[in-house]
Amino acid sequence: MVLNTTYSFDEYLKWRNNVDYYADDIFLQKVTHYFAKEDFEKVDSSARKLSRLASYRWRDIADDIAQPHNRIFIQHYDAHNHRIDRIVRPKALEEMEKEVFGQGLFSSKTLPWERLVKLILIYENGEAGIACPLVCTEGLVALLEQYHNHPELQKILKHCKEGIDGDFGIGAQYLSEIQGGSDVAANDLEAVQDGDHWLLYGKKFFCSATHADYVVITARPKGSEHVGLFAMPSWIDKSRGKRNNYTIDRLKWKMGTAELPTAEITFNGTIAYKTGPI
Repeated sequence: MVLNTTYSFDEYLKWRNNVDYYADDIFLQKVTHYFAKEDFEKVDSSARKLSRLASYRWRDIADDIAQPHNRIFIQHYDAHNHRIDRIVRPKALEEMEKEVFGQGLFSSKTLPWERLVKLILIYENGEAGIACPLVCTEGLVALLEQYHNHPELQKILKHCKEGIDGDFGIGAQYLSEIQGGSDVAANDLEAVQDGDHWLLYGKKFFCSATHADYVVITARPKGSEHVGLFAMPSWIDKSRGKRNNYTIDRLKWKMGTAELPTAEITFNGTIAYKTGPI
């Protein structure tokens, strides 16, 4: 016997398709007003503008890129047998990424509460290949604001914080290794000093936001019992065409957040820069 149901998603979908994450959230507006104080007018105006993107355009893109037929994949070699390890992502995701990072969320021109409210609105759409890189970039900027005693670190900071010619750098964080997972003290990735920079040798097992421009990475200096923190450019050239002496061995086949590339990586003389004491 087949039982028919009268339940329908239509009422919910009508609400979802029309809701504005900020304009329709009176509680968030009141909290913002309370904490932003004299900056509220600017924060409120900026939040309303971004919310119209997050609530509709970015929401629709986030839904679409999560579909199985849009799953990210990797092209290890080009047609001429050159190792390229190109991560192929949906064009719509790349466009959304430029729009989100183009907001200059970590710029000195962006007010603290303006940044926070905008991040809240962006996170309404879940991971969407955006949330993890945003958090990692914020951490990278905070780290380099404290430790930027090398010209390359200063360039990375500027690229991620203020942008260069309208292009904003994206950060990632690589910690996990197969023998210890997130137990950083068990890291085996080796860092060998080479003049004013370091070279990395070994493997990382769970590297999310693999498409990022820069990476905060943990490694053990050769001969040391301590683990250090380094900033690593993903590319050797400005055109993002040649990787920094590492190979992406494979992408993880994840049940969730598939729109965010996560990989196993082998480092073979990868250039990195020390951040802080070891």
